[in-house]
Amino acid sequence: MKITDTQLKQIYAHAGETYPYECCGFLMGGFETGGLVRQVRRATNQNQERTDRFVISAEEFAQAQFAADEAELEIIGIYHSHPDWPAIPSQTDMESAWEEIYYLIVSVHEKKPLNSQVWRLAEAGLRRFEWVALEIVDANEFEQEA
Repeated sequence: MKITDTQLKQIYAHAGETYPYECCGFLMGGFETGGLVRQVRRATNQNQERTDRFVISAEEFAQAQFAADEAELEIIGIYHSHPDWPAIPSQTDMESAWEEIYYLIVSVHEKKPLNSQVWRLAEAGLRRFEWVALEIVDANEFEQEA
């Protein structure tokens, strides 16, 4: 999956702001050439009972889908943070995962992002996540690929 440094920094800032709760949001773009993120859209975590869960409301999801449609983009992924935990999918992530979309997870400790990883459900076999390479591209180079 490809993303710009600026977009990744937006996600990192969101993760720091919501710490110790999980942040969440949408990755909008296209699935061509391994997934190109064109826009990052924040969502509000509706779950304030636990720091290790996120919930996006159906209304906010519909608003994001409308915005993606208007921009002629697709929702290609969901991002969220793992406060004080590695950037690997949890059992809860597995249970709520959708096929075909990317999951960018940011590990954050004391409001500081440590690293990020991208995952996607495997296309065949047992239900499991597969790691996906994250390529950080220059915004100018990125626009040429459009």
